[in-house]
Amino acid sequence: MELVLNPLPETGPAVITHTATEGHSVSGMVDSILCDLETLAIGLFPAWLPRGEKLSGPGPGGGGVAAARILAMRLASGTRHFGPFLADLASRAIQHRGPLVPGRPGPKGRSFPAESRAAGLARVIASTFGRESAALVVYVPEKPTSHGETILVAAYEWLAHRSGMGVWLVGLELRRVETLYLEVPAAVRRLAEEMTAPPPTATVGVPPIAGRPHAGSAVEQALEAALAECDWAHGRTWNQTYKSKDPLFVMIRTDLIWVREKCVVELDGPEHATSARRERDRIRDRHLERDGFTVLRFTNQQVMSDIRGVLHQINDFLRARRLGMSERAG
Repeated sequence: MELVLNPLPETGPAVITHTATEGHSVSGMVDSILCDLETLAIGLFPAWLPRGEKLSGPGPGGGGVAAARILAMRLASGTRHFGPFLADLASRAIQHRGPLVPGRPGPKGRSFPAESRAAGLARVIASTFGRESAALVVYVPEKPTSHGETILVAAYEWLAHRSGMGVWLVGLELRRVETLYLEVPAAVRRLAEEMTAPPPTATVGVPPIAGRPHAGSAVEQALEAALAECDWAHGRTWNQTYKSKDPLFVMIRTDLIWVREKCVVELDGPEHATSARRERDRIRDRHLERDGFTVLRFTNQQVMSDIRGVLHQINDFLRARRLGMSERAG
């Protein structure tokens, strides 16, 4: 599933992940899921509100909050969004204005029915990624109790019907079903086995937003903050998909790219250390190089411990590439 969804197909839904926990009641579990999704939506602001990035904080007179509500109502008037819910969510996001702590909800808002919250959040999440719909991949506890499993399935079934989101339950039993009924190529299964990891530490996970550093990546955020101070770093864009002219080359997502200078920067976490992932990276790099790109790879540790050195290497390459382009143009 991870291989298929990275990058997201252009016509597919926005896919987010959620780590399930056992609840004592269906209604209590539904409320917990919706709170997690609201926290996510607030953290994604202002990506889902056009011109929202230009708004200031709440301020002494609350001007930013009022402006956010107006923009939200204007957006809702021409879309499927529910205006009052979107305006309330935008005002809460303005009041927060900072990274959300996992497991800690954002500011309280108006009380809306669970059905309105579910449908509204599904629309907000989908629109953030420029998609028509959203889907939720749920990591199920490996050994839920019989009662807990019944509540869990009922809660997510309610969410699927009320929000319009697709819900995929991923757990030990489902992996057994895949083994029995799906013909998975050996090479893909080998790579998938090497990529297998415990459920994410954050309650909710999202793919990156095109054009922005990943909201959940401290490494991408740190590098972007450093690049923003460098005049030479103009022309960069984060998390863009790239489709080669080679018909055998699948679409990929690059971490950071300078299209004009044909420079790609990839930031490698621990998952890139497996032999299958290294082979996959090598094939990606080779295709990019055939299209004239140079790929610069740095580990997360390099970025966090020696960001000046990383910036120096990127700057040296871009300066040399721009000089060559200038000489050819002259």
